[in-house]
Order: sequence, then structure tokens, then C-alpha cells
Amino acid sequence: MSSTTAPGAAGAVRRVGFLRLAAAGLAALMACAGVAHAQVTFATGRQGGSQYPVSIALAQILEKAPGVGSVTLVPGGGAANIVAVDVGKAELGITLSSSARDGLEGKPPYKTKTENIVQLFALQAFKIVVIVPENSPIKTFADLQGRRVNTGPKGFSIVEIADQIFKMENMKVNMQYLQIGQAIDQFKDGNIDALMYSPSDRFAAFMDLAQTRNIRLVPLPERIIDAMLKADPSFYRTEWPAYPDSYKGLSNRIPTLGYPNIIIAHKDKISEQQAYEMTKAVAANLDRVAAVEPDLKDWDLKNLATEVGVPIHPGSMRYFKERGWR
Repeated sequence: MSSTTAPGAAGAVRRVGFLRLAAAGLAALMACAGVAHAQVTFATGRQGGSQYPVSIALAQILEKAPGVGSVTLVPGGGAANIVAVDVGKAELGITLSSSARDGLEGKPPYKTKTENIVQLFALQAFKIVVIVPENSPIKTFADLQGRRVNTGPKGFSIVEIADQIFKMENMKVNMQYLQIGQAIDQFKDGNIDALMYSPSDRFAAFMDLAQTRNIRLVPLPERIIDAMLKADPSFYRTEWPAYPDSYKGLSNRIPTLGYPNIIIAHKDKISEQQAYEMTKAVAANLDRVAAVEPDLKDWDLKNLATEVGVPIHPGSMRYFKERGWR
């Protein structure tokens, strides 16, 4: 017996076919508009460093954002992340604001200006501090002249910043370059006079130090803060620590300069809509990043919009304006 298709069934088949074509057309339009899922490479910090777990948490959030597919983490760090994004080897990267600004201006170690990078959003800040024993004769920044001051290993941003500040003040100190753990041990034994570092607000090494020693902060001269703010927009005025109760033996809090971690993107490889959705997703799920980065607990979300002299992606700016942060 031959089979036939009823007129109503044929119409249904035609309608389904039309809907499939329409859906395919819509998908193509969405792809052209930058809404289709994209494979994203994220240049992150070195494994074992503080940026790496933050990057993992961010990647897990971003993969669920509309317009984003899988996010592949590529360990790097420092200037390498900025160059990778600039030349298109990565769509996203994590870096310090000061490094990103140096790249934009083509300062060493960058051979050319990294003009393709833009900022999506800022994260936790690192803040310049000088720590001395509570009973130290060092009362002012000028008193560091000729003293043994540890700034961390060569290659750290704080080493360059400290060197710049001492030159501005025409000061000579006995600079030490120990890892922070070694430096604190020497500090406790009286073999280092001061620690000049850029901790985050909840910095475990200094929290532990303040549990066993009475310590004090030596403020930067106000003229230095003003001069550095004028010369380099990657810095901003802030205070340390944000949470004084976290440091049992610390006797004071100071105004200082901060420079945050920022997430950067290639300006042409991340569309406006993708940047908007990425920023929105991170703002809605920052608690997941705070689970691996204590400094983001109790953090004001509007700090995501912190400006550090790097152009902000139009998509991120649209979200910031919606929230009233810009």
C-alpha cells in the first residue's frame, strides 16, 4: 500500500523547514554581531602566583557569559601577557596597571607601543608601604637614608617603583632583594631596617608578622604621592590597610599609592557585546573570585570601574554607566 502525506502534515513540514532556516539565519546574524560563542585565550600569571587562581575563577565565570565559549588559560605573566594580547595571541590577559601603562607608552621592556590593549575591569590593588619596628628610630621617609631596605627580588614592580621614589628624593639606601619570607626573618632578627613592599589589603605574610611583632608604617611624603599621580595615571590615591583589624600589632594606617590587577583585552578581538557580558558576569559572580582571593571579600563592586590610564573597552564602559559607576 502506498503511503501519502496529508495536506496538514505537509504544511507542518514546510513550517518546520522554514523555522530551521530562520533559526540558521538568526544564528548567522548573531555571529556577525559578535554574539556567537567564541573561543577565548586568556594569558594568565605563572602557576603558583597569586594571579593564577584568580584567572581560573574568572575563566569559569566567563565561560558561562553569553557570547563566550571555552576559555583557555595560557600561563605567562608580566610583560609577556600584555604583548600576547597586543599581537593577538590571546584575547584576554591579567596584568598590573603599571605594566599595562608602560606598554601603552612603549617604555622598557616593551620594544613598541602596545596600542591594541584595552581594559575590561580592575581587580584588587597593591599598595606601597614601608614597614619598620614600632620602636625604630626611622620616623620619616627621609630617615631611610643609608638604611637596609628590602624591596623584594629584582624584576618585581615594587623594586622599580622604590628605585624611582628614592631617585626623586635624591636618597641612597642599602637595597636588599630578598624574597618576602626571607626578608621578614631578617627583619625580625634586626638585619633589615625596613620592608618596602606593595602588599594587598589582606597580605598573609604581613598579617603573620603583625601577630608576633609590633610594627609601624612610615608614610610616603605627600609631594611624592602628588608627583607620581601626576606622572603616571596607573596609580591612584588610597590607604593601607583597608582592614586595620587584620593586623594585630600594626599601630597606624597611612595614605599611599595603589595600583591594581586589571583584565585587559585586544580591542578588536573582543566585541562590545562580549565585553559587556563578560564584565556583567564577573560583577554578578565576584564572590567566586573572592573565594580564592581574600582581598576581594567585602570589596566594593564599583572598584571594577577604577581607571588607571588604560582605555576602557566600550562594552565594559556601557556596563559601568548602567550601574552608575561612570
